[in-house]
Amino acid sequence: MRADQGVVDGRRNQKLRTRRALIEAAVTLVREGRPVTIADAAEAAQVSVATAYRYFSSPQDLLLETRTVTRAPELLADLPEDPAERLDAMVTRTAELQFADEALWRALLRAALERWDASAGDVPTRNRTRLDLTRTALEPLDDTLPPELHRRLTMAVTLVYGMEALVTTRDACGLDAEEAKDVMRWAAGALLEKALREAADA
Repeated sequence: MRADQGVVDGRRNQKLRTRRALIEAAVTLVREGRPVTIADAAEAAQVSVATAYRYFSSPQDLLLETRTVTRAPELLADLPEDPAERLDAMVTRTAELQFADEALWRALLRAALERWDASAGDVPTRNRTRLDLTRTALEPLDDTLPPELHRRLTMAVTLVYGMEALVTTRDACGLDAEEAKDVMRWAAGALLEKALREAADA
């Protein structure tokens, strides 16, 4: 390897380490119940504020990047083949992941809403992880349900778990984490049963 290539690789790795340090600093601030600012994240990451702003232009941008450390590979690991069991496992795992770090996930949702507000109501840039998880869970039904019904089921299931469902079950319904998770599981299962009945009756 040429010496100049080694320098380039070293700089790239340093940039990745700095970015990662800022993201982890933001996670720590949220878990400590502190507001996230670029200055506080820079201090916790032991970099200058000017350096931090080269990576993230606002606290919202920084918070939204915390998604990179909140995705657990086990969400997709060893999913059952049976559609009902598979969907139940996905919803259960997602709920347990989010309830275990609720403050962080609420901060992430707040950052997304603040970005929407700052954009004067344009559709916010949201990652599609939950939709992708739902599609993965429902893959065994690709050849069983008609495409339109499969799509509707996918969209409906995506409504009943994840952060918005967490906030609704906790804040609007006043449920504890365990009951909230059970409600999400029940709702997802009920939607699946309805879709299968509709397909059978068609």
